Amino acid sequence: MKRYILLASIVTVTLVASGCTSNKNNKETMNKKSGFSSEIASTQQKSNVAKSNAEIAKELEASFKEIKDFKKPNIEDARDFQASLRNGSVIMVSRENSSELEVYNISMLDKFLDSFNNGKEGYVRVIKGTLKSDGKIMVNKLEEYETDGKAIKSIGYDTYADKNKFIPGKPTYSQKIVKTCPGDGIRYAILESKDTPDNMGATVISFNKSSIKK
Repeated sequence: MKRYILLASIVTVTLVASGCTSNKNNKETMNKKSGFSSEIASTQQKSNVAKSNAEIAKELEASFKEIKDFKKPNIEDARDFQASLRNGSVIMVSRENSSELEVYNISMLDKFLDSFNNGKEGYVRVIKGTLKSDGKIMVNKLEEYETDGKAIKSIGYDTYADKNKFIPGKPTYSQKIVKTCPGDGIRYAILESKDTPDNMGATVISFNKSSIKK
């Protein structure tokens, strides 16, 4: 009798242990599946956002009304400090042997922003670089912005590939431009979507208020 009781006890313990192991494995499998499903959902969500932004950009490009009446300044004038001052280009430079930034014609960017916010056409050029002693700008960044009052067309130029000319890149289209003033700083940014927070997006120009010269 004792032998049967001992045998029954062993079988019972074995079955219980087996059941526990099975439950544990099932829970681990479910957790893994749940985590995998969450990763898929997150990836799909990011994909949908990217797809949405790409679709918005295509729609903006298709609907953008090219502005033919604007008399844009000669692109090579971007190398000439005085010429760029006169034609209203926004200029951010540091002089040779100095790290201090100087910003000129920033009011023209404010005018562009106001034009866009009021549904009007506008154009502005932004130049960044080093101002040499001969009055020439060694340009390291050159961008132009246009608006038909509904969208913003941005064109960035390659300033390094050919030292004798600026090579335009592919235009991009955005839904929003903002000006923020964090502390003593000022930042203008282009945002691809109306829902993009103002503190994000691609920086057009950023500087301290003390850098404004004209």
